[in-house]
Amino acid sequence: MGHSILIDFIYRILPFRAWKGRLLRNHMESCPGCRKRLVSREEARLLLVQVDDVGDLDRFWPSIKEKLGEKTRKGEKSSFSKPAMAKIWRLAVAAVTVLLIAAAVNFWLFRKPRPEKSLQGGPSPAETEQVQIHYVKIDNEPAQTFIFQPRDSNIIIVWAGKNI
Repeated sequence: MGHSILIDFIYRILPFRAWKGRLLRNHMESCPGCRKRLVSREEARLLLVQVDDVGDLDRFWPSIKEKLGEKTRKGEKSSFSKPAMAKIWRLAVAAVTVLLIAAAVNFWLFRKPRPEKSLQGGPSPAETEQVQIHYVKIDNEPAQTFIFQPRDSNIIIVWAGKNI
């Protein structure tokens, strides 16, 4: 049943009638659950009414006008009709698509190039030429040092700690 709700949603947001017809045709041909719910030709013929079966038409059209009037009064209670909601959803999907494309283009055009890293995973030769440490002592004992440079910055941080 959930797949029918999904097909109905897709049907409402598709913009062209040809696409909608193709979607329904393909779905009905491939979905056994939806095919079971379709009426047969004999059942459909039973629903059709011949002019001779109706008889007196004087009361027929006023009753239809009453029914239509009731439906329009019921429709006035809801703020949006189904076609209006479908148009709103189409606009929302289009707006989200445009925003995603704009974000992707923005990311692609305005990204900063990353510096190439050496293959060994250590600091590049340019970084080792910038900083040279001969020795570090803490309390007159050799200390362990850590040197790193944050990405996309010109700062080099040297951290020293006591050997334990």
